[in-house]
Amino acid sequence: MVVFIGHSKKDKDTAREIGIFLVAEDIGVWFDESEIAAGDSIPGKIGQGLAGCTHFLILWSNNAASSNWVQRELNSTIPQAIETGKPRLIPVRLDNTALPSLIADIRYLRYRSGSEGDRRNLIREVAGRGPSGNLIQSVVKKYHEVIRSQELAETFGLIACPACGSGRIERWTDCIVDVDRHGMFCASEIPAVRCLECNWQADYDATDPRHPGILTTRESN
Repeated sequence: MVVFIGHSKKDKDTAREIGIFLVAEDIGVWFDESEIAAGDSIPGKIGQGLAGCTHFLILWSNNAASSNWVQRELNSTIPQAIETGKPRLIPVRLDNTALPSLIADIRYLRYRSGSEGDRRNLIREVAGRGPSGNLIQSVVKKYHEVIRSQELAETFGLIACPACGSGRIERWTDCIVDVDRHGMFCASEIPAVRCLECNWQADYDATDPRHPGILTTRESN
């Protein structure tokens, strides 16, 4: 299952929020920000996304009604959706702007403020089931799925920085200065990992009885 989110750039924040709701439920999402890179053909990439999606969410609003891109996405999708039923077209009304006549008879969703009710209705309509948990549980579960990989021993299983999401992380050696029982300063080296983008860092503790190999975050200097 892959959901294409068609939207006006002025409704980008709402589109991101809906994308997070879906991804947290293990529903694939095609979103222009993550799929279109510099140098790519925008119409070409959008065409690929529409061709490969199972659901087409069209976020409809006054902004969308005046967007040429949204109109093009609709015009390229409606004939196939009507003829074959794929992708499944789901209008999502963000305000009271009337739907285009071609899709006015299709059952739509109301999306008002990103409430828990909005999230439940969205997931039920797309996936045919209710959410697997509350939003916080779903997001935390997905976070742990995507942030770690046991294959990345070099960075203690981290794929990206837990603070900023950057993939520019590296292993390094932290130096801890302490005072022993005789009042003497002593230094010890501890394996650690840090982010080159935001300077987040954590020490690796292989002896923690609760979570062996835990990364213990410390304030950076």
